[in-house]
Amino acid sequence: MTRKFHTSLLLACSAALALAACGERASNSSALPGDLPAFETVNGQAVPQMLLDLLAKERNLDLAQPEQRARAVLELTDYILLEQAAKAGDYAKDPNFSAEVEINRLRGIANATMGKFRDSAQVDDSVLMTEYQQQIAKAGTSEYDFSQLLFDKEDDAIKAAGEALSKPFNEVYDAWSKRAKQARAFQRVRPGQLPEALGKALQALKSGQTSVVPVKTEFGWHVIHVGAISPFVPPKFEDLKESIRETLLTQLSQQRLQKLRSEASVSTPESAVKAADAAKPSNSQSDSAGKPVDQPAN
Repeated sequence: MTRKFHTSLLLACSAALALAACGERASNSSALPGDLPAFETVNGQAVPQMLLDLLAKERNLDLAQPEQRARAVLELTDYILLEQAAKAGDYAKDPNFSAEVEINRLRGIANATMGKFRDSAQVDDSVLMTEYQQQIAKAGTSEYDFSQLLFDKEDDAIKAAGEALSKPFNEVYDAWSKRAKQARAFQRVRPGQLPEALGKALQALKSGQTSVVPVKTEFGWHVIHVGAISPFVPPKFEDLKESIRETLLTQLSQQRLQKLRSEASVSTPESAVKAADAAKPSNSQSDSAGKPVDQPAN
């Protein structure tokens, strides 16, 4: 059955460019086998059902629902039409166009390969349990509500901490909040979620206490005040089992990638090195300049 669609300008044109595959192949530029079941043809080109299934999965669309199926079909059909337009216009002669297609092709292969690495990795329940137990041990037995003043300069942190020895912390907090790098209250934080030095300092304090000496981390100098301390009841193993599995599978796939990096023979032409050196700014700037302080990490 032939269908007509009103195609819109897609913001995700890179996906269509990837399908174009440089426009040098036969009428069906896909790398898929030619005998796969097709769900439609577009200007005589068969479109495999497998592509529609994958697109629906990526978009979280249910093909059994007519409206959602129509959305998936429209998007995939637009990709095919744009691929055909690219061929008709011989756009592959433009090096910039071909480079954009190629980078999307490489990105797609890289993502799919990392997925295969994950799928081929084996993580049994005993490994998951060991990781769970390690995470619970690291989490500790308490959660803390605390406030902090974070400073770039140690002198300011020392002054604020000194004032907190003779004044209520909320007064010191209000007085310094606009001059601090960050003034923020946190709730139900476990020490293991914080930089190590800050976590240890938090555990050494009781409810209502303020750190006498500022704590140094990579973020700056912290003056912290502990509010409530609550018992931490960890989630059950079964509740965390699949998320732990996902984390370990990601780690294993990253390890395979790292192995490929370590074993690869990579050389850089001298001309490319010179070009990179020439592109460097004359005055080095700190990587940390302007970065927001967003911690503790969850």
